[in-house]
Amino acid sequence: MSNLLAPTVAEFAAGLSYGAIPLDVRDAAMLHVVDSIGVCIAGASPAEGSGQAARKLADVWGGPTGATIFGLGSTMRPELAALLNGSLAQALEMDDKHGPSLARPGSTVIPAVLAVAEARDMTLEQVIAATTAGYEVMIRLGFVAGDRFLARGYHTSSLLGSFGAAIGIANLVGNTPAQTVDALGICGTFASGIQESTRTGSTSKILHGGWGAHAGILATDLAAAGISGPDSVFEGKFGFFETHLTPITGALDFAVAAAGLGSKWYLPETAFKPYPCCQLLHAFIVAAKQVLAEMAEDGVKVADITDISCQLAEPGLTLVTEPKERKKLPQTPHEARFSLPFGVAAALIDGDVGLATFHSDRLTDQDVLRLAALVRSSEDPDSDYPAHCPARLEVRAGSKTYYSHVPYHPGSPEAALSYDDVLDKFARNTGWLFGNAARDIGAKIAATPHHEKFADVVRQIPAGAAR
Repeated sequence: MSNLLAPTVAEFAAGLSYGAIPLDVRDAAMLHVVDSIGVCIAGASPAEGSGQAARKLADVWGGPTGATIFGLGSTMRPELAALLNGSLAQALEMDDKHGPSLARPGSTVIPAVLAVAEARDMTLEQVIAATTAGYEVMIRLGFVAGDRFLARGYHTSSLLGSFGAAIGIANLVGNTPAQTVDALGICGTFASGIQESTRTGSTSKILHGGWGAHAGILATDLAAAGISGPDSVFEGKFGFFETHLTPITGALDFAVAAAGLGSKWYLPETAFKPYPCCQLLHAFIVAAKQVLAEMAEDGVKVADITDISCQLAEPGLTLVTEPKERKKLPQTPHEARFSLPFGVAAALIDGDVGLATFHSDRLTDQDVLRLAALVRSSEDPDSDYPAHCPARLEVRAGSKTYYSHVPYHPGSPEAALSYDDVLDKFARNTGWLFGNAARDIGAKIAATPHHEKFADVVRQIPAGAAR
């Protein structure tokens, strides 16, 4: 086996079979497929800007065959379906995420694998093997960089996503290791994705998931056609990591990306996200609920709150608190999803956070904005980010101070969502389309025997989306 990383992970992709994957990993992969379909459908809602844009694009890109756009029922070429589904999956910030690696494979690997599997009439067994391969490699590539991409202002979905998607597609269609190495080299050329849209509230950030999925398919097709890519795409002087991280702080550990392939499985550790906002806010939502419960016991009202203090780690702190004037008064739903002041304030006002929290009509809620203006933030010196996204919340109300420390964000291995939690999330995300049948539809997809064709699964999903 080569000392270079690309040939190593290419061999892994070529050799991984459904039967070699432990049962718990296969079950987790299937549940992540269900979850990803659900978040795509949520993003496709006509009440969301992403859904409105998707309908316009379906009119331009759509065709009679190919792969399905979940929530619309339209079909288009697989690489375009992956672009659109991946973007819809990331649109409302509910796609899954592996904490320590910062990888988001649910909006990159899965849309690519599902699009190709549907178009080529492949089975769920093949989907699960390909999904597992893509997750394992994408997550390990994230270990090499840690939080350094985020510190530089890059987003891992579009940077790492194409590599994970290419690995998944290589496994799915049976490409040779040499073809996969070329595809990974081509993915290095496609690698992109800046975080400035997160600061400004513009929606181009949702394209990062879609671009990773799209680029992975394109790279695989180009490699199969004979376009070559450098086998040193990861370690080279002008390779992926050197170009995107220079000047590099500390050494890059490439060995960690290959360690345990085929024996240590990270897919089951990937967090399902319960709330439609940046994962950095999730533990704060839990903390707000805990504070509200204590306030209720004391008979203290939310209207009595006079000060709110939040602590979290950099570089996430800057991501959800800067620029301060915009984060305290977000102008768009997407900006609100990345606003710590707005998210904490909404949780304290409503007692929870859901899809409606970030609709346009809530952005002018004066009760929420009053509390958002009170939010102060500082760095948490004890945070273990990015392994977890902990929250330290202190609320002053009346003559009392309430404090909550939530060490593990919901969805992490220490605070994992259950099977039923994931199906409940699917129901919330798809209720606009499926009504009261939403949860049963999610359960039916999850229980599909793995020998069945994925295209048959898609045909069983109602497609009555409003156009």
